Amino acid sequence: MISLELTREQKKLIRKTQELVREEICPRALALDKQGDDQFDWSLINIISQHNLVCPTIPREYGGQGLDHLTTALVMEEIAAGCAGLAAVIDANMHAASPIILAGSEEQKATFLPLLGSFNAAVAAFALTEPQAGSDVESVATLAQLDGDEYVISGRKDFVLNASAASFFSVFAATDSRSKRASLRAFILTPNAAGLVVGPNKIKLGLRYANTAELNLHQVRVAGNRVVGGDRAGSGYLLLTQTFDRGRALVGATAVGIARAAYEMARDHARDRIQFGKPIAKHQSIAFALAEMATKIELARLITWKACWLIDREQDYTSASSMAKLVSSQVAQEVTAMAADIMGGQGYLAHSPADKYLRDARVLSTIEGTNHIQKAIIASLL
Repeated sequence: MISLELTREQKKLIRKTQELVREEICPRALALDKQGDDQFDWSLINIISQHNLVCPTIPREYGGQGLDHLTTALVMEEIAAGCAGLAAVIDANMHAASPIILAGSEEQKATFLPLLGSFNAAVAAFALTEPQAGSDVESVATLAQLDGDEYVISGRKDFVLNASAASFFSVFAATDSRSKRASLRAFILTPNAAGLVVGPNKIKLGLRYANTAELNLHQVRVAGNRVVGGDRAGSGYLLLTQTFDRGRALVGATAVGIARAAYEMARDHARDRIQFGKPIAKHQSIAFALAEMATKIELARLITWKACWLIDREQDYTSASSMAKLVSSQVAQEVTAMAADIMGGQGYLAHSPADKYLRDARVLSTIEGTNHIQKAIIASLL
């Protein structure tokens, strides 16, 4: 039987996270957004590390909280409501850790997972996208060639979140230029690796707390024990799809958090703003807009919860995760735009909350595979 009732522990974690966001994150979010994303500011990571939230999915035996995906989604919604850029940093951490959690050796898990757990203030990076390769894995140009007991990796990765501050990188590269999908492998790299160069930084419209940069690899040598999942044919691609399928559901939670924050801002403004002798929330046009926003947010939240519920039970979750990402990203963009309309002139001010919500929501239809790709995935599974 499916129950929508949260456990006592989940409710307690939500309350604690809401308090943390309200008191420590929200007061800093706009200033950090205005500061820009050309360098990484450790302030928010230092705050959440005190609560072991740098990477909530790290298993307890490696210093993490070991949260399941539904509970993680609850946390991510709250954090995204306070600062979507911080949520993006955490998402990137979970992406980097996911291949290791799913298929890493015991030595790999013991070496790298504790870096993101045990109340450490650290971040990690996930590198797949390239200038000419996004959702099309067969276009990946980064190659890893076997040389004795090591691999030599050369290529260029783009739009790598946390790149300039990462304690390790999960990098996907092909080992055979003739069959890239079948030969895809995941490698763990450390920032001091010879030939690994980070930069230049990307200046983005939104999610500006999340530093984003290129990753250039010039004959970077990686030991064989840093290959995740071994050399089984197709293992790297399978690991990549599992990582994305899990990540998309949590992007859904991030989208819900942004939309909810924008809705609450617009709702509170509508209750206070007096026009024609009464609050504009009492005018039917505004009341109906708020009703539509609230309904869409609830829809996005429930489909996200379903995807996470399936993941936690190891059931088929690919289609549900794509649906969660597709619907939630659309809802975030629609709700933030409606909220800006309700705010009137205040919704058009630069560096205002409305401005930040709009910019943060805009990228959600692109990351984790564009929404066009999500529709293709869903259609293929009908």
